Amino acid sequence: MKKNMIWIAIAALLLPALARGLWFYRGVPERPEISTPDYSSFAIAQPPLATPAAPTDIKAEKIGGVVLFDMTHANQYQPSEVQILQEEIARRGGQIEAISDPSLLELKLKYAGAYVIISPSIAFTENELRVIESYLQRGGRLLVFTDATRNIVYYDMFTGSVINYSDASIVNPMLSSYGITVNNDYLYDVVEHEGNFRNIYFDDFGKDELTFGLRRVAFYGAHSVKSASGLTLLRGAESTLSSVGDLRDPSAGGAAISEDGNVLTFGDFTFLSSPYHSVEDNAALIANIADFTLGGKRSITLAQFPYLFTQQVVQIYPTSEVKLTAETIAALGAIQQALRLVGINVEVVNKAPRGGDALVLGTFTPSDDLADFTDPFDIEIGEDDDIIVIEKFGEIGRSGNGLLLFEQGKNGNILTLLADTQEDLLSLVSAIGSGSLSSCVMQDNLAVCGVGYGGDYSSEATTTPEGEPDSGEGSPTPEPAATPAG
Repeated sequence: MKKNMIWIAIAALLLPALARGLWFYRGVPERPEISTPDYSSFAIAQPPLATPAAPTDIKAEKIGGVVLFDMTHANQYQPSEVQILQEEIARRGGQIEAISDPSLLELKLKYAGAYVIISPSIAFTENELRVIESYLQRGGRLLVFTDATRNIVYYDMFTGSVINYSDASIVNPMLSSYGITVNNDYLYDVVEHEGNFRNIYFDDFGKDELTFGLRRVAFYGAHSVKSASGLTLLRGAESTLSSVGDLRDPSAGGAAISEDGNVLTFGDFTFLSSPYHSVEDNAALIANIADFTLGGKRSITLAQFPYLFTQQVVQIYPTSEVKLTAETIAALGAIQQALRLVGINVEVVNKAPRGGDALVLGTFTPSDDLADFTDPFDIEIGEDDDIIVIEKFGEIGRSGNGLLLFEQGKNGNILTLLADTQEDLLSLVSAIGSGSLSSCVMQDNLAVCGVGYGGDYSSEATTTPEGEPDSGEGSPTPEPAATPAG
């Protein structure tokens, strides 16, 4: 009986499920074929491209010069990202140098034609700003590239807050002196853009050689840049807005140049790299930037010593009052070695140079072959006087002093070395050969250098006829010199 009850219970459980399955069974299911898009027939929209070979087909003028790329401020870029710009500079005869030691900045800016700063994340020191300002006053060129996509993120360990620090905050203290501001924003355009609302077009250009031949360029994540005294170079359409306030500032754009034309600032540098350099007229803009980089007109002053000469050969001309003794030849050899380190050779000549770079050696004794080199500096040299008169310095003693006179001309640069005696001139030549002017007081293109002792220190003691020192009543009694302790 119990066994029958068990089977009845099992049947009660299984029969309803079996009946339900038979009722709803529709046979073996077949999976229908799902139609998918024909991906191979799809074509992604591409922005208009300029002919990539166009810039290299144009014969670039060989300008020459050194371009210094900053790598001392944790710059947020890789060398490959600016390779195309560097290649354009090299096509024009420019030499590329990267600086990674901030202590060398002042030295390298003595000979560099342009200084390029790209997306820094470490602030410039007061001394660096002073060096850059002095460099620009001499006619050097400064190029600053920022990018709205390059930021440094700081985490506050105490508050847990996240601080997004833009490269615009780093460059603005430097650019403010030249009337340029980089806004801490990004430009966007939701109406017309190159595939993304932050990839914006510029087709309104300020009149400048940098915008020559441009119809439209594209930037990718750009800060807006403005200049109160200079010129805004690139402006977008009416629909191009700033992320700060979602407004359009008619005075701001993608790039600006200072009033004197030597400071150039961009809100983006992605357009320099491949493949973005070939979009629209970006390649033509890069070529124009390369021309600008090497096109500066620097004025060379004594402050740039020892980088005073620009030609491959410097003529050394000893005037008639200078004898090439063994000691003088040895000192000139040191100058030759110093110039060879910067790719310049020397050549001793016996006639006054009429062109090219020259190093002239002379004394304070007037001579016809020296007059052409001293007359522009208004120096009065008396043959029997103990002093010489210089307009910018006044009266200085002849003995123990030397003069450096530098003149930059169209046909060459001339550095004239003058001293009272052959021995003082030798000391002056040796100082030049060492590459240091620490004993000189410079004023524009003239310097007075201490190379010996003046008359008060070198005068000999009065002697008696027998050759013994005079110890008579009139002899001065030497007094002990004071020590540092008093």
